[in-house]
Amino acid sequence: MQTTLVAGVPGALRRSLVWRVLPALLLGLTLGGCHAAPPSVSQAANDAFTAGKAAQSKSDYKTAVADYDRAVAAGEPLSAALLYDRGVAQYELGQYASSESDLSGVLNRVAAGDTSLTASLAHAPYYFRGIARVYLKKWAPAKSDLLIAVKWYPKNYLDWDCLGYARASLGDYKDAVADYNRGIPYYPKDGIDHYNRGIALFWSGSAKRAVADFTSAIHLLRNPGSAYEYRGRAYATLGNFKLADPDYSHAIKLIPKALSWEYRCEARENLGRVKDALYDCNHAIAYYPRWSDAYVARAWARATLGNLQSALADANAAVKYAPRFAVAYKYRGWIRGRLAEYRAAFVDYNWALHIDPHYTAASTARTGLAKWLVWAQSSGVRGYGIASLNVAQAENAEFPSQSEYQKRVGECGGYYSEDDSYYEDCLDKGVDEAKADEAGDHEADQQAAEVGYNVEQQVQEDENYQVAQQEEAQAAAEEQASYESGGGGGGYEGGGDEEQPEETYSQPEESEPEPASEPEPAGGDE
Repeated sequence: MQTTLVAGVPGALRRSLVWRVLPALLLGLTLGGCHAAPPSVSQAANDAFTAGKAAQSKSDYKTAVADYDRAVAAGEPLSAALLYDRGVAQYELGQYASSESDLSGVLNRVAAGDTSLTASLAHAPYYFRGIARVYLKKWAPAKSDLLIAVKWYPKNYLDWDCLGYARASLGDYKDAVADYNRGIPYYPKDGIDHYNRGIALFWSGSAKRAVADFTSAIHLLRNPGSAYEYRGRAYATLGNFKLADPDYSHAIKLIPKALSWEYRCEARENLGRVKDALYDCNHAIAYYPRWSDAYVARAWARATLGNLQSALADANAAVKYAPRFAVAYKYRGWIRGRLAEYRAAFVDYNWALHIDPHYTAASTARTGLAKWLVWAQSSGVRGYGIASLNVAQAENAEFPSQSEYQKRVGECGGYYSEDDSYYEDCLDKGVDEAKADEAGDHEADQQAAEVGYNVEQQVQEDENYQVAQQEEAQAAAEEQASYESGGGGGGYEGGGDEEQPEETYSQPEESEPEPASEPEPAGGDE
């Protein structure tokens, strides 16, 4: 369960892209060319237009835009040249929607025969509009513009980087990597570019190569917290949780509310350090009380430590906050099996497979539980309702029949409104189980509130924890050696299903800004 990549939504490392001074290639292409006022244009319009160009040449873009607007108000025609100059000035001011509109007007007028724009600037509108569209998150139009821009300005790293950013935001990570490869040689010391290429590599399944880019970003960025976090995720994807752990710790020190609290929880579960993992998951939930991944990870830790009722409350919370999260159902099924709630366990496994028919771990867990129950019955076990359980029927336990479903609609409507998350829970499992889940959720919320310390207290606790870690370094090394040799703690594997923690789609509501959406990585290196 290593979650949420990019390059995607402008916002990586708390800023989208680094807009630097345009290279020399474009410095001479800023203004639309000479202006000769037609006889019908007033002197005031001509003077305002001329003043706007003068202000823009001095990088006084705010004044330039105001002057261009005065010129238009005084009768200056909306020519391609004027729209280009104003569109570029708006771009420099970060007024991307207005810039996009003006630059689109330029291209429309040029296509209609307007010759006022200098010929050397014929393709510059695609460059500026493409980047403006990246800021506006219009990924497909941005990609179309930038594909034209890179043909005319192939040595400008910014258009290549923006093209890569747009492609990655569209999920085309392989081509995004190729674009970053074209742009980075022109500006090799740019930490953001290495970070974004690392993310594209990560999500295209090249975790080893991603580690190299994240390492470069760590050395180049002023605040490499997100780079540490992603390098930790890359290490975890490669199964090296021992190296992932310190990277997550660095990220937490640099970003107190980092998602790394949850990632480090998972890493430590895989290292067999379950109590330490529980400490981290408590922090993750305190910061992000609706993050289902964190509840699943904490549920596993609590169940492993023997606190099954609290684990079930966490699993209920995970399902509540992400009703289409197959992993949450699978782990709740595992916990219910430990609580001897066998039929409910099968229903959860079946829900997981209903959501994701290719979820091998859920299928394996369901089959394993059925085989164990059959063995227990054949061995004479009669407790926990095993003797009277029809394993074949339970294994195929389905969702409510149509008639039962309609009955539940009436019953559940008496307890919950249709926009209440427990309403769907009630339809799936009936009023009694829904109210039990609700009670468990309230317990989980109370437990989350109990660990919702203030930030300073959490940071101090973490510092104290790091000191304790150093004192226990030798014991941890021995434990790791035992783990790697197969003799130590089982790791976070979902109750012996022989799986690694999984990538999920669930995100906390206030996640650290990251590029683009997060599909599951393909796994493996190219």
